[in-house]
Amino acid sequence: MQIVEFRVSNLGSFEDSGAVKLGRGLNFIVGQNNSGKSALIGSLAGFQDNPHRNAERFRNEWVTKPLQEIRARFQREELVGQVLRESGLVRWPVGGVSEAEQELSVKSVRAFLEQDEVEFTLLRKSGQAFSILSGAPYSLAPRVMEIRITPDLTVEPASAPQANMLPDLPTKVYNLWNTNLFHFNAQRYNVGVCEAGHPSRLNSDASNLPAVLMRLAGDRGDIFRELSQHMRDIFPSVKNLSVTGIERTNNLEILIWPTVEQRYREHAVGLNESGTGLSQVLAILTVAMTMEQSIIVIDEISSFLHPAAAKALVRILEAHYSHHQYLISTHSPEVIAATSPSTIHLVKKEGFKSSVNPINPADIFQLRLVTGELGVSMTDVFASDRIVWVEGPTEETAFPYILEQTRNLKGSKVGETAPQFTAVIATGDFTARRARKELVFEIYSRLSSAAATIASSAVFAFDREELSAEGMTDLSRQGKGRVAFLRRRHFECYLLLPSAIAAVINAELREELTSTPDIEKILLTRGGEPKFKAKSKWKNDLLDEEWLTDVDAANLLKEVFNEATSSRLEFAKTRHSFLLLKEIMNSDLTPIAELIGFVHELVKLSQDKA
Repeated sequence: MQIVEFRVSNLGSFEDSGAVKLGRGLNFIVGQNNSGKSALIGSLAGFQDNPHRNAERFRNEWVTKPLQEIRARFQREELVGQVLRESGLVRWPVGGVSEAEQELSVKSVRAFLEQDEVEFTLLRKSGQAFSILSGAPYSLAPRVMEIRITPDLTVEPASAPQANMLPDLPTKVYNLWNTNLFHFNAQRYNVGVCEAGHPSRLNSDASNLPAVLMRLAGDRGDIFRELSQHMRDIFPSVKNLSVTGIERTNNLEILIWPTVEQRYREHAVGLNESGTGLSQVLAILTVAMTMEQSIIVIDEISSFLHPAAAKALVRILEAHYSHHQYLISTHSPEVIAATSPSTIHLVKKEGFKSSVNPINPADIFQLRLVTGELGVSMTDVFASDRIVWVEGPTEETAFPYILEQTRNLKGSKVGETAPQFTAVIATGDFTARRARKELVFEIYSRLSSAAATIASSAVFAFDREELSAEGMTDLSRQGKGRVAFLRRRHFECYLLLPSAIAAVINAELREELTSTPDIEKILLTRGGEPKFKAKSKWKNDLLDEEWLTDVDAANLLKEVFNEATSSRLEFAKTRHSFLLLKEIMNSDLTPIAELIGFVHELVKLSQDKA
C-alpha cells in the first residue's frame, strides 16, 4: 500500500491543500507550531468533521463539509489477503441477473486479480468509508451479486446470496487501509501492558504491543534481538528488552533493562513507567520490522524524541525498512538533514488559511527557507554515548547509513551501541596554517566529554584532500591519535560507478535519460583532465586505484551530471552522494569495501578510552 498523492479541502485551516505528492520511503511535513501539520497528516488516519472556517463563513449552516481525495496503489496480495480474512466474499455490481452478465462480472473480477498492482482514486467524507472514483474494475449498477474468492484465486458466484450483509470493494479497501496505516502522535503511549494472546499483527493503535513482542521473541528471536539493538542505538540508557507475565493476571508487560544482562527482575522498569518516547519508538520499529508494506505516520517526531534520538530513528528506518512509506511531521531541520527524503512539504498558515508548498530537497535556497522558518540549533551531540566528528554533512548522513547496513557483517557485539556522527563546523580550523590546532582539538574534545553520557574523548574523521603524509602525522599527533583519514582524496572518490550514476540521474529526473555506457564514456573522456587533479595517474581505467585515490571526484561528478543531463540536473553534493552510496550498497559492496572498513575503524576508535 502506498499513497501517491492526497488532497484535503474544507478541513481545519485548509480551504484546499492542493495535491500533496508523496514518494517511497521518507516524506517530511515541516512547519511552525499551529501551521496545520498535524491536521494534514492526521486526516489520513481519521478524517474528522472539522470544517474550514474563515471571516466570511464561520457559522455551521454556511460552512462546507470536509472532503479528502487519495490516490493510492495496492498490491494484489494485499487486496486478496483482506478479502480472504473477511470470509472471501464480496459484493460486486452487475448490470443484470442473466447468467451471461454474471459470468461477465466473474471474468472482470478474475482479470482484476491478475494485476500485480492496482491504483485507486479514493474519496471520503468525515466519518465515512471510501468511495472509489477511479480504478475499480466495474461501473456502478443498481444490482449486485455475491462473489467468492478462494486462496488459489478461483472466482465464483457465492452459493448463498447475502447481498445486504456482505461488504463491497470500497469497504474492503477501507478496512485494508485502516489495518495497514499506523498513526503515532506526540501523546504519552500506555501500551506497555496488554492481555496475553498470540497476535501476528500489531493493532493500528499498538494496544497489543506486548503480545506481539512476546510472539516475536518466541518465534523470530533474531528479529527481537535486532529490535533490542535498534533501541540501544536510539536510547543510550536502554540496554535490553523483555516481555513477562504479570503475576495473578492474564496480562503481559514489556520491561526496559538498563543492563544487557537480565539477571534480576527488580533491575528492569516497565515500559509504561519509562521515559516519554520509548513506547512510540518501540511500536514504530515493531511495525517497520514485522509488517510487509505499511504507511507509517509519525506526528511531531521532535516533540517526543530528543534530536539525537529522532535522527537515529529516521536513519534506521531509511537504512533497514525503506519498503514502508513514512509521513513524518517535524519542526526540526536536523531530523531532515540526517536522511535523504523522497519529499519535503512546508506548511504555512496566514490568517485563517494554511498552504502546502513542496520543497526540492536538492534546492539549497529553498532549504534555507525551511531552516529560516523553523530555526536551527546543533543539539545532537548531547545525550550521545560517543561522538565521531566528521568532515561535513555528507559524511554525517552517509557514515551512520553504512554502519547500519553493515554492522552485522562486522560482528558487532551484543549491547554495542553506535556512536553519534556529527559534522565539524569548519574543517579549515584544523588545517589552516595560523590556526592553533591544539586549541581547536581541545574545544571539540571538551564538548564531546561534556555532552557524552559516558565521558570519552572526541574522534575525528577527515578527508585526505591534498594533505601530505607529514601533515596527516602532525594532525594525528595534535589530535592525540584519535584522528583518522580517508585513504582517497574525499568521500566521492568511492562513488564513481557509471551504473550507480546513471540510476541516480534517471531516478531524479524520472525518465530514462542516460545509461551506464553513456556515463562511462563521459568519465573516460573527462577523467584525465588537469582540473580534476589526477592527470599523472590517469591510465584510461576507471578502476585504477592510484587514480581513484587522487582524483577530485566531487568536481568530476558535477561535470558528469551537467553533461549527461544537458545541465538539467546539478550535482548536489550531500543529497546525490548519499543516493549514489545507497545505489552502490544495494548492488555490490565490493567497490566500497575500503570505505566500510574506515567507518568501522571509526566506531572501534570511539570505543577506546583516552
